Amino acid sequence: MSIPLRVLLVEDVSEDAELIVRELKRGGFAPDWLRVDNARAMQDALKQAKWDIVICDYSMPAFSGLKALELLKSLKLHIPFFITSGTIGENTALEVMRAGADDFFLKQNITRLPLAIERELRDSALRRKKMASETALREMQVRFHAFMNNAPMPAWIKDKDLRYVYVNTAQASFFGMAPAEMIGCDDFDLMSIGAAQTSRHHDEQVLASSASVSTQETIADEGLTARILNITRFPLGMDEGQPMVAGLAMDVTAEVHNQEHLKAANQRLQLLSGSIIEVQERERQHLARGLHDDVGQSLTALKIMLQAAQKADDEVRHTRLQEGVELVASILSQVRTLSLELRPPQLDNLGLVSALRWYVESKSSSDGLRGWFEYEGQISKLHPDIENTCFRIVQEAITNILRHAQASNIWVRLDKNESNLILRIRDDGKGFDVDQARENAVLGNSFGLLNMEERALLLGGTMDITSSPGAGVNIDVLLPFTPHIRGFT
Repeated sequence: MSIPLRVLLVEDVSEDAELIVRELKRGGFAPDWLRVDNARAMQDALKQAKWDIVICDYSMPAFSGLKALELLKSLKLHIPFFITSGTIGENTALEVMRAGADDFFLKQNITRLPLAIERELRDSALRRKKMASETALREMQVRFHAFMNNAPMPAWIKDKDLRYVYVNTAQASFFGMAPAEMIGCDDFDLMSIGAAQTSRHHDEQVLASSASVSTQETIADEGLTARILNITRFPLGMDEGQPMVAGLAMDVTAEVHNQEHLKAANQRLQLLSGSIIEVQERERQHLARGLHDDVGQSLTALKIMLQAAQKADDEVRHTRLQEGVELVASILSQVRTLSLELRPPQLDNLGLVSALRWYVESKSSSDGLRGWFEYEGQISKLHPDIENTCFRIVQEAITNILRHAQASNIWVRLDKNESNLILRIRDDGKGFDVDQARENAVLGNSFGLLNMEERALLLGGTMDITSSPGAGVNIDVLLPFTPHIRGFT
């Protein structure tokens, strides 16, 4: 079975072209051929059709083999190119081969043409295959580098000695370097000793087991900020017989911190729930003790006094009744005091400003603490939840100052802006460590600070506390005029 062969003959003598075609047929080919004899015709033929081989006469009146070879190269076509000649010397043959011709032969020795073409077609196929593989490899490398350098997550490859042989842009940027600067470095050149030892240990696990390893590690970035990374390492195969390890990292610092904040918030919620119950029980005990010890005993005394008056004569009865009236007045005062401690009527009847002024003045006069209350602007009736929260925060703060601060003065100021109520509480006491106080609150050792902060938070407000030992305490509370309840997040 003849082998199809598309042949472009660059030949000015038609008889020589037919001689070549006849020899190709005798060699087992089925040539589909075209003869041209000038540059324009050759260029048109190359552009209009696909050819398996070009056979060109070395010397023609209007053209030449070397010019034809230059034309083929200018079109960037990789087609086997043979040159024929009636009389070609050794120097000319050497010139032709140096110019890029694949083979040459004398027309009088044309019988070897089929074998030369068969060999060249085979070699040309191998060259095309190699060229295609190299092109595909280059394209793959370009796509790989484009993909990796645009990937937001750090990625790298290390050799058997655990030195970097490839890093993407994200990995290099993490350490504040260019990718080329990291090549040849190991982790001890980039990380703290502890982080580098951990990284090397996991790399060695991958190399020893030929299996992937996923870990969470803390590594300092270029700004020496500790970042929490989820890292997956895996074996990459062999490089000249040597194993390699690759890695991908994802920064989960924000997610981990959010989880920690959520855990702390849930813990605060549990503590606050417990503290609310404890406060309720304490208030109930206080109310029960007040009713039993003060009101109850006074009522018992009144009962005995009235019973004695029933049996006494008029003069003694009058004295007993007068004493009873005075005792009733004392009982009413005791009940009023209990009522004020539970919820001052000024808060409902006169509003927040009057209630705060009364509370600050009453506490400063009764406990030897000099207190000042100020307010700025016209503060009209507010939402009951806002007024109650503001009053309770002042109540809790002053209670803590009386118990712990050893202060001589306390200042309470109420301001407002367009959308918020601003409460400021200040004392000149001994102060405290705010971080330690918050830690104690989380551990359940103290609820005062936690109660105040959570009261503000629950209504959509904020509370900022600044203090240090010996420097007193400043409390700034911001509450919206209209509460918007939010969860513990």
